[in-house]
Amino acid sequence: MKFHSVKKLGIICLFSTVFALFANPFVAQEDAAAGKELFKANCASCHKIDKKSTGPQLKGAKQIWADAGEGELIYEWVRDNGALRSSGKSKRAAAVFAEFNQQAMTTFPKLSNEDIDNILYYADTYAPPVEEGPVATETEAGDTDKGGVKMWLLILGIVLLFVTFAALGVRKKLAYIAAAERGEEIGEEKSAMDKLGAWIYKNWLFALLIFVVVLFAGLADLMTRLATIGVYEDYQPSQVVAYDHSLHAGTMEIDCRYCHNSVEKSKHAGLPTTNVCMNCHKVVHESKKGTGAEEIAKLHAAAGFDKDLGDYVKDADGNVVEGKPIVWNKAHNLPDHVFFSHKQHVKVGGIDCMQCHGDVKTYTLGRVSTTAEINALVADNSDKGLIELTKPILTMGWCIECHDKKQIEVGPDASNPYYQEIHERLTLRPDVYKNIKEDGMVTVQELGGWECAKCHY
Repeated sequence: MKFHSVKKLGIICLFSTVFALFANPFVAQEDAAAGKELFKANCASCHKIDKKSTGPQLKGAKQIWADAGEGELIYEWVRDNGALRSSGKSKRAAAVFAEFNQQAMTTFPKLSNEDIDNILYYADTYAPPVEEGPVATETEAGDTDKGGVKMWLLILGIVLLFVTFAALGVRKKLAYIAAAERGEEIGEEKSAMDKLGAWIYKNWLFALLIFVVVLFAGLADLMTRLATIGVYEDYQPSQVVAYDHSLHAGTMEIDCRYCHNSVEKSKHAGLPTTNVCMNCHKVVHESKKGTGAEEIAKLHAAAGFDKDLGDYVKDADGNVVEGKPIVWNKAHNLPDHVFFSHKQHVKVGGIDCMQCHGDVKTYTLGRVSTTAEINALVADNSDKGLIELTKPILTMGWCIECHDKKQIEVGPDASNPYYQEIHERLTLRPDVYKNIKEDGMVTVQELGGWECAKCHY
């Protein structure tokens, strides 16, 4: 090889190396954190990272497609698997479709190649968390302690009352014995009511004061008890299926909206149908710890699924023979005359679920949280816009207080077009707009959140 050719080759290699070094920062790098969020929002309901579920495992999926000579087609598969199969250019797509009983995967047309790369990168670098034993929450421990203290105080009060009456009886007998020894004449014993009447007559002013104190204490106690009517804080009804939120929403990080899929579209958050549960439990028959088989079997029975056959039981006409539907007990109840819309609060208002439901990831069965529990979450969840409230949860005072404190981002640059329109309307009312601008903030109350007809029919 001639010298000038070697020199030319060396220059080319040098420029290539320098370009690679300087160009590298501008090359899009996979982001595991972004992939995790995308996985939770789009994939976790049907896919597991390290084993098969309703769909194939994601760990190593990119390499499998690459080994099949179809590395670039995995993006088309994710965005529209049906179109890819119909095109006939992917053998891998047809093989996956056949392997999973010809169940079409949900399409994700909005996911970019970068998004899909991030999801697959997160799956490839995923390390399973170390499992820990169940730990009693601070609230549960506190409730147990309070219950024990109340019980012991009640027992102690009964014992003291018994001892007091016993001592009075002994004192009375000793007084009669002493009088008899002194030779005193013992008159007819008066009844307790006669003695009480005589005492009240003699000490009428003091007796009146006691009566007034007892009367007002009784009225105060009555008002306190009346205020608890319709308050269901910390209420947790039993369920036919012992569904564990801490496992599904906590450990497995399934997005709440997958099961409660109408929360952004309807006044009701919605309960998942058995078919939604079966998206996973056609292949998941027990937990990693070997528990839950009995509860999952109830889902199979309701859906008409035979886990041994791996398919639904069908009659002679090919129709699925479903069992008795599962009836869930409602945890959150509002009076019939109260209107509440999840869509209005979650979609329009951008309220985080924690503001009303607390940290659901720590619950087993669905339950009504408490104001104290939710207030304890405010400091550690500043990014969620939580606010502290004082009234009992699900009461009118609680709603009114929230509408008074919750600030709204209005203005031409507001992220929500609904509030952009509100801003435009407010500018047409100088009298109202002037008052709002004085304190520099807008609350739900100032937008009509205290009008009776907003919540009451």
